[in-house]
Amino acid sequence: MDSFEQLRKISLFNDLSSDVVRSLAARAHVCTYGGGQRIVSQADKVQAFFIVLSGRVKISRSNSEGKEQILYVVNGGQPFCFCSAFTDKPYPVDVETMEQSLIARIPAKEMEDMARREPLLLLGMLQVLSGRLLDAMNMVESLSLHDVTKRVACFLLHAEKMSPGSDGGERFRLTISHKDVARIVGTTPETLSRVLQGFKRENIIQSSGRCIQILDRQGIQQKTE
Repeated sequence: MDSFEQLRKISLFNDLSSDVVRSLAARAHVCTYGGGQRIVSQADKVQAFFIVLSGRVKISRSNSEGKEQILYVVNGGQPFCFCSAFTDKPYPVDVETMEQSLIARIPAKEMEDMARREPLLLLGMLQVLSGRLLDAMNMVESLSLHDVTKRVACFLLHAEKMSPGSDGGERFRLTISHKDVARIVGTTPETLSRVLQGFKRENIIQSSGRCIQILDRQGIQQKTE
């Protein structure tokens, strides 16, 4: 599949003409990354716009002690690195693949010029940014105001909603490891395991590996209050 066909499937470009998408594809550099490979590091001066064509990447921050907080998981079909595309400031986070991923990189100047000519592209980017901002605000609230039990319960409900494998029977499969879940909810894997075991003892959930089934919806909703 060539770059045009790959970009044509990206929802951000749904309202653009084929000629516009073909123009972007001609300027895109597509690269395959292995799992656990760094794409962008904190303080890198990267002026480019990235799109995950397939696979999954995580956006995170780490401190000097190596503690990592995952800020966002970017799935196939989603863009990232907005803030580096339209500013000359160093990138504030790390971006690393979580599995083998196909990534398109479009120079920032090309995206900026195209956005000036195509209002629908600019509108689509604003919609994505608005959603990311809302997610960030919810994360700040969760990490600063909620205890770990509430954070885990909220995460499970969100993961169920977003899971492509959800069958409507409250059974779903986590798409990331428990270690990465712990980093998202701001705790340790050991604490996460204790919280999940507590939910199981209360018959709120049952789990096997990454497979989760919510048995008591009212019970898990109460954990989020």
